[in-house]
Amino acid sequence: MVRKKIVPPVTPRIVQPQPGQQFIRYVLLFFAFLLAVWFSYDYGRTKAPVSGETPVAQLHESEQRIEELEQERDELKQQVAEMEESMEQVNDAFRTAQSRTRALQQAQSSLREAPAPEATAPVRISEAVDNSLKLENLRIEQTESNNVFRIGFSVLRSGDGSDRVIGTIWIAVNGFSGKNPRSLSFKTLSPDRRPYVKMGFDLQQDVMEDLVLPDDFRPKNILIEAKPYGEKYTATSEKIDWD
Repeated sequence: MVRKKIVPPVTPRIVQPQPGQQFIRYVLLFFAFLLAVWFSYDYGRTKAPVSGETPVAQLHESEQRIEELEQERDELKQQVAEMEESMEQVNDAFRTAQSRTRALQQAQSSLREAPAPEATAPVRISEAVDNSLKLENLRIEQTESNNVFRIGFSVLRSGDGSDRVIGTIWIAVNGFSGKNPRSLSFKTLSPDRRPYVKMGFDLQQDVMEDLVLPDDFRPKNILIEAKPYGEKYTATSEKIDWD
């Protein structure tokens, strides 16, 4: 009788993971999760500003364009002001030309209406058109102050013209500062530092002005000049001794 050897069945061995290995596995999974989250955030961070940079760039370009337009506007305003000033000068020249044309027409009309001159009594054309200015009643008065003087005079025109005389009156005092000759303008002597006296009258203008002389200045004479605008009226000047 043959005996059979009975082999007991092999039961598979179940290997339980060690606690240390399980902890390392959890740590690796956690780091993998963090890497996935980080890559997602970095991708969103690099892509998100692309859509936001365009409006910022457009806004910067718009602001720069506005500044350029404002600068162009200011330049145009300056050009308009210069053109207006040029037009005003042209208008002044045109009015002067009109005034000269009227004076020439009046002179021609006077010549046509005048009777034929006789041989013994020739007519002088300069007497028919006499538009010269005159200075009269020049005087210098002492005031209560030792170095303040008051000057007075009248400016008037000759002829029968009806146009208003407009221009400027210039005043200067000549004298000495120590031994050196010196000429002082009206702007230096006037209490309110005006460069000249405005002239505007139909028949006559009376002028009265104060002059403040420096302490070390000895006046010798005073010069007064009446200068009208345009060429219809002739300027005039007068110099009188201070004493």
